[in-house]
Amino acid sequence: MKNFNQRFKLRDSDRHIRLLYTQFLLLMLVGFLFSFFWAHSMTGLSPEGIAAHYRGSDATFGEPMSFRELAEITHFHLFTMPVVFMILVHVLFLTNVSHALKQWLSWLSFAGVGLDLLSPWLISYVSPVFVLTMLTGDTLMMASFLVMMWIPLYEMWIMRQPLMAGKRGEES
Repeated sequence: MKNFNQRFKLRDSDRHIRLLYTQFLLLMLVGFLFSFFWAHSMTGLSPEGIAAHYRGSDATFGEPMSFRELAEITHFHLFTMPVVFMILVHVLFLTNVSHALKQWLSWLSFAGVGLDLLSPWLISYVSPVFVLTMLTGDTLMMASFLVMMWIPLYEMWIMRQPLMAGKRGEES
């Protein structure tokens, strides 16, 4: 993967651009936290609760998710999750961390997305053991997101010295 823009770096950007990226990253954090709490309310985040959510449960009189429900969930997530992570990877590539770390985080985040998209189908139609696939995908997505959020925020607001010549004090 070649860095698409080697000249522009977040550390060198003016305050307004940094605020825009910061707002995006913080809103994404709120989105991830909301998803986490929503999933907890639906499943308790336990393997048994997740399996019951997709496969149904006699204890809760829950019906298994139909093909149509799974298709609707997959359709929505298939369009949104890759876009969110593409933007996060884009922001990461505007930082100065090593190219290898950028590549690893990119691959890990999209592997998490892939596992998360595939696992409801595997849970529903193959075996509840694939709850572990879903939890692995969710863990990869959340961990990579947190790192991809922290690195840009650190470079924009904690590192003091811009990479390029010029002073930040002259921002408007």
